[in-house]
Amino acid sequence: MQLAAIIVSMVITVVAVALFGRAIAQIYHFVRLGQPVPAGTRTGDPTQRTVTLVKEFLGHTRMNRWGIVGVAHWFVAVGFFSLLLTIVNAFGQLFQADWLIPIIGDWLPYEIFTEFLGLMTVLGILTLIVIRQLNRPGGAGRKSRFTGSKTGQAYFVESVILIVGICIMTLRALEGAQHGVDGWEPGFFASYPLIAALDGLSLSTLQYLTYFFAALKIVTSFTWMITVSLNTNMGVAWHRFLGFPNIWFKRNADGAVALGALLPMTSGGKEIDFEDPGEDDSFGVSQVEQFSWKGILDFSTCTECGRCQSQCPAWNTGKPLSPKLLIMSLRDHAHAKAPYLLAGGGKDMEGNEKATAEQLKDVPAAALAEAERPLIGTAEENGVIDPDVLWSCTTCGACVEQCPVDIEHIDHIVDMRRYQVMIESAFPSEAGTMLKNLEKKGNPWGLAKKQRVEWTKEVDFDVPIIGKDAEDLSEFDYLYWVGCAGALEDRAKKTTKAFAELLNIAGVKFAIMGGDEKCTGDSPRRLGNEPLFQQLGQENVAMLNMAFGEDDDDPATKKPKSA
Repeated sequence: MQLAAIIVSMVITVVAVALFGRAIAQIYHFVRLGQPVPAGTRTGDPTQRTVTLVKEFLGHTRMNRWGIVGVAHWFVAVGFFSLLLTIVNAFGQLFQADWLIPIIGDWLPYEIFTEFLGLMTVLGILTLIVIRQLNRPGGAGRKSRFTGSKTGQAYFVESVILIVGICIMTLRALEGAQHGVDGWEPGFFASYPLIAALDGLSLSTLQYLTYFFAALKIVTSFTWMITVSLNTNMGVAWHRFLGFPNIWFKRNADGAVALGALLPMTSGGKEIDFEDPGEDDSFGVSQVEQFSWKGILDFSTCTECGRCQSQCPAWNTGKPLSPKLLIMSLRDHAHAKAPYLLAGGGKDMEGNEKATAEQLKDVPAAALAEAERPLIGTAEENGVIDPDVLWSCTTCGACVEQCPVDIEHIDHIVDMRRYQVMIESAFPSEAGTMLKNLEKKGNPWGLAKKQRVEWTKEVDFDVPIIGKDAEDLSEFDYLYWVGCAGALEDRAKKTTKAFAELLNIAGVKFAIMGGDEKCTGDSPRRLGNEPLFQQLGQENVAMLNMAFGEDDDDPATKKPKSA
């Protein structure tokens, strides 16, 4: 039995390590298929990035918001990396049943550490298994955050962790039994009940049990490694490795989530100049390889936990969008298409194939078929992402705020929208009306600019207007930027008037613009119309510069604040 255990364990270990090394190389080359990012945007302040990574992992800052789930996952995650020496010990036990790691093998702090984390890993994974069962799609349906996740893969990973954890505790008990532990000791505080159960067994039986459980631990661990190596899109397993670089390369080095302002449009790693764009600039994303390398890394890191899905207002109101399923679809499409791309395949701006037939001759048929799928398209068109899914997003950012591995869903959704709006002119009809109104009238409703100041007639005090009551803002403390909704929408105007009344009562000298201001452009930007956002922004900047005075370098010029 001992010889068989050694042979099987060694063979599966060699195969697993070789395949795992190949898989890491594949993922590295796969991620590099993505487009470059502007210099320094993902690597600036490396010290702070490292601090953020350590804080997010050891503190489980996102996971622990969910109480018991976060605590259980912490022990499973930390146990995975902290108990690696137990597999070294298992290899030694294959050859000598009572073998211990030199120096620290019988060191009391190490024994207590192994006992505690081994026990908590078992309890942690059992807790997560119960939680998954209580929230399984078959029971909770659409309300389950696991709806759409690859449940079979999750069960496999959970089973592996449970078996390995049980093996660690059993081998600890067998170690204690063979080393004469006959009463409760701190170094065997968790495994002692099992030691007591083994009392009376012969030494040869204890040795055979040690060979068996050591081999079981090794075979289970490396079967997992072989499985994930052959499935590089298995996010529920690979996130435990890819989560580290994904967090380190996140948008904000200080750990802040990627919300607020959207990233500027880039092509080839450089920001697009809309006044003089390059001939080869790509506007938005129409092929998966046009995402940045950080986007490709995002897709591969998704663990399918469904936290984003559970918080998504679109999903919770019956819309087709699930942030999780969108990322999973992009990941699976990217991995399936990777052999084609790695062989040099791809389309130019005119849709012509860039690779030669010779380059593509060894590409699997499945990868060639995947390459023909449109990134955005209906089920009938065999599209990867349905248009209804793309346009259901409100860009609220709940998915980004919840993701424990810092996937930046909104950036990727907007990138796809940009191509649809700017190149395909494909967007919901309601959006078309709004965009036309913004282009012609500077507000979403298409109302005349004079209506922006109509609300001032409904208050019992004078509201100074720049361009009418004053030439510029030099006599005022604040510019009150009312905004489109605040000036034109009946419900929002109530807030505008109330705030103006408070300023008046407080004796604050303020003024408003006289209707020359435009929409800030946030709505068209999030819809994907970046040029319109840039246009509106430039017009507002020019208008504000005039209102604030032209001599910006003169320290004597009074500059009012904007409220």
